Amino acid sequence: MEEQVSIKMLRQRAEAKIKELGKCGMSVSGSFVRTSRKCGKPDCRCADGSEKHPCCLLTRKVAGKTKSVYVPVDMEEEVERWAREHKKMRRLLAEIDDLAEKMIKSHASARRAASKNLERLNRSPPTS
Repeated sequence: MEEQVSIKMLRQRAEAKIKELGKCGMSVSGSFVRTSRKCGKPDCRCADGSEKHPCCLLTRKVAGKTKSVYVPVDMEEEVERWAREHKKMRRLLAEIDDLAEKMIKSHASARRAASKNLERLNRSPPTS
């Protein structure tokens, strides 16, 4: 059974998540991937299928297809950090959405309970 939490507490949690989201930095959507590939030069060591060159890619879905972007060596750490930051932001937004939905549901049930209590009070006979 789900724990009953006050709207005030839910709002405080959401505001804390929003504050944390505000501290986020540069981000990029997609997955940072370390892989290896052939360079294409016919006289390179990778041409015969032995040792390939390490490389990094940023991959993401665009219109249902995977799009890959080559990440330059000098940007690898930075782009990897951006991809992690984007995942963190998505997680925080999902948590904020969840808290907002709980606030809506909690508000509706509190209003129904208050309405029922008021109805009961109005129905009860006056005491002398």
